[in-house]
Amino acid sequence: MTTETVTAWTTRRGAFAQAASMTARSLVSIRNQPAQLVEFVMIPLMILLSVTFFMGGQMMGSWQAFLDYAGPSIIAMGLFFAITATGLGLFGDLKSGVFDRLTAMPVSRFALLAGRVAADMVKHAWSLLIVGGVAFAIGYRADGGVAGVAGAAGVMLLFLFACSWTMVLVGLTAKSEEQIQTWMISLLMPLAYTSTIFVQKDTLPEPVQWWATVNPLTSMADSMRVFLDGGTPGGELLALLGWCAALFAVFVPLSLRAYRRKLTS
Repeated sequence: MTTETVTAWTTRRGAFAQAASMTARSLVSIRNQPAQLVEFVMIPLMILLSVTFFMGGQMMGSWQAFLDYAGPSIIAMGLFFAITATGLGLFGDLKSGVFDRLTAMPVSRFALLAGRVAADMVKHAWSLLIVGGVAFAIGYRADGGVAGVAGAAGVMLLFLFACSWTMVLVGLTAKSEEQIQTWMISLLMPLAYTSTIFVQKDTLPEPVQWWATVNPLTSMADSMRVFLDGGTPGGELLALLGWCAALFAVFVPLSLRAYRRKLTS
C-alpha cells in the first residue's frame, strides 16, 4: 500500500506584499531585455521633440513659448500612449502560460495584475526622468521649483496608474495584439488631441470647449501646469482625483472578473 503525499501551498503574505514580489519579478526581465527601457522612452521623446520643434512655432509664435506651455503635458501624453505596453505585456504573459503557472500557487489574483501594472509604472517613471531631462536641456524651466516638479510628476504617475487598469482589461479580453493597438488608436489618441494638452481651452469652439473641460486629460494637464507654475491646485486637481477614483472603481473589478473568466475558460 502506497501513500501519496500532497503538498499544500500556503502563504501568510498579504496581497500588496505579493504584488511587490510580482513587480520585482517583472523588472528582473530588464536585465535580459534592456530594450524595454528604450521602448518606454522613445514614444514620449519623439512626440516632445517633433511637436515642439515642427509645430510649436506655428501654434504660439515660437517653439520656446510652446515648450513653456505644453512641454510637460506633451511628455504626459507620450507616457499616456505608452500604457498600451501594459496590455501587450499582459497579453504576452497569458499567451506564454506564465500566469497559468503562477495561479497554481496561493497568490492573490489582484497581486498578479497589480504587480504587472506597478512594474510598468517603474518604467514610466524612468521614461519621465529621461524625457523630462531632455525638456530641461532644450530650455524648459518650472517656476514652481523642485516641489512643483515633484507634484506634477506625482499627479501624472497617479493618473497613468489608474489608466493602466483600462489596458489590463483590454489585455485580458483581446483576441490579438492588433486589437490592443486598435484600442490605442480609437480611444487614447482622440482623448489626447481633444484636451488642453496643446492649446488653451478658450481658443476652442464653444461646443468643443465643453468636451475639453470634462476630458480627463485636461484635468491632468491643468493640474500639472498649476504645480509647475508654483500655484495652489484647486478644482482641476479634484477633477483629476475623481477620474482616478472612477477608473479604479470600474476597471479593477472588471479586470479581476475578466481574469477569473480567463482561468475557467
